[in-house]
Amino acid sequence: MLEGNRKRVQQLTGPEIWAFIVARVLIGFAVGVFAVAYFPRIATHLAWPAPILGALLFMVAAKGLLRRGA
Repeated sequence: MLEGNRKRVQQLTGPEIWAFIVARVLIGFAVGVFAVAYFPRIATHLAWPAPILGALLFMVAAKGLLRRGA
């Protein structure tokens, strides 16, 4: 399964990859707005781990950018 996914991802063009990234950000933002609007008590508790998880993921991604040969 992973091998098939790898082959499909390698066939994507730069604009298609950026479209996926922007789409995920916009969808996540929209879900967050709806959650805050309709479920403020639940959304507040769920929002606290998000920046921490985001920072951790950013550090993992940054390590890949700093790797030699990348």
